[in-house]
Amino acid sequence: MKKRVLEIMDTTLRDGEQTSGVSFSASEKLTLAKLLLDELKVDRIEVASARVSEGELQAVQQITEWAATKNYLERVEVLTFVDGGVSLKWMEKAGAKSQNLLTKGSLNHLTHQLKKTPEQHFKEIAAVFKSAKKKDLSITFI
Repeated sequence: MKKRVLEIMDTTLRDGEQTSGVSFSASEKLTLAKLLLDELKVDRIEVASARVSEGELQAVQQITEWAATKNYLERVEVLTFVDGGVSLKWMEKAGAKSQNLLTKGSLNHLTHQLKKTPEQHFKEIAAVFKSAKKKDLSITFI
């Protein structure tokens, strides 16, 4: 029988803040990141969406600085976008190395929201991959 591997990615630090009335301070985010990675042994955590705010950037910088000292940096992830490299620059400034690249999978979203053809979007996605590779950033494609 083939052995299967189960990996857990926690999105509390990003998704949890989308709940009405929930907003973590930078110190709370750092504390939660430490608990999730050190104590609960979660495999990966998604800590923020790129480009959200200066406060979010500072919180991620604190998390990545700590994570680097514990050899956890590759397990700290940021939600990024197909945005001409803006998200990648934000990640670099934040000290992050792993991204979850959000793309459009619906023809309706592509044509009506982005006003693009699938070919245009795929070309832009390829450019993100190429740029991330040059910067030694990992990508999870979602």
